[in-house]
Amino acid sequence: MRRWRCIGGCWPVISDRRPPVVLAADEIHLWRVELDRPEGRLADLAATLATDERERAARFRFPEHRDYFIAGRGLLRELLGAYLNRPAAALRFTHGPRGKPLLAGEDTGAVLCFNLAHSGGQALYAVARRAVGVDLECLDRVVSDALVAERICTPREWAAFQALPAERFREAFFSCWTRKEAVAKALGGGLASGLQNLEVCFPDGESPDGRVSLWDASGRAWSVLNLPLDAGWSGAVAAEGVDWRWQGWRWT
Repeated sequence: MRRWRCIGGCWPVISDRRPPVVLAADEIHLWRVELDRPEGRLADLAATLATDERERAARFRFPEHRDYFIAGRGLLRELLGAYLNRPAAALRFTHGPRGKPLLAGEDTGAVLCFNLAHSGGQALYAVARRAVGVDLECLDRVVSDALVAERICTPREWAAFQALPAERFREAFFSCWTRKEAVAKALGGGLASGLQNLEVCFPDGESPDGRVSLWDASGRAWSVLNLPLDAGWSGAVAAEGVDWRWQGWRWT
């Protein structure tokens, strides 16, 4: 079996329909994909969706958003199917108490966690043997940086933002935002976790790879780091524990 491997920092391209994957307990696999797909490929992906997913796709007002949804869900199914050695159409999903997507049905007991994010026509998938969360943001996104930063930051983080030169504010904002979103999604609470309570930006004790550690209310350790992406993009991955490493690929 061919093995594509790149530890923490680069994104080699894989063009296989079902990428060969071997996932160790201490690894997080990250997959970046373009959601623009040819009509024939989109039809193949749509055929793997469950009834509720097709109904949801049909409710989108704009065809572009509908197609992105179909591609995002279909590619997620193909990716997880490769890990589970199962047909993409056979997978079933449910949601946790706070809305986090989970495997269901025959795969409920599989020790396989996943998370996804999408922005600007791209998606980012994470697959792991532990709770994991990812976020991806296009820096062209229209957002009131300062207003949002003040709302999601702790007092110490907001003070650090206010001390930044204006030209550094936007990039720092997205780095911070994606960290917080990735942690919240890993915890399973999304925005309900209270982003303003997550102290993960401008840390004093940041590790060489940019990783920040934190602990939840029950004393479990988590860690988060920003990802090296193309100019104009920001992203982050968070997971339970501090002993994990990540590998990333572009899946075409």
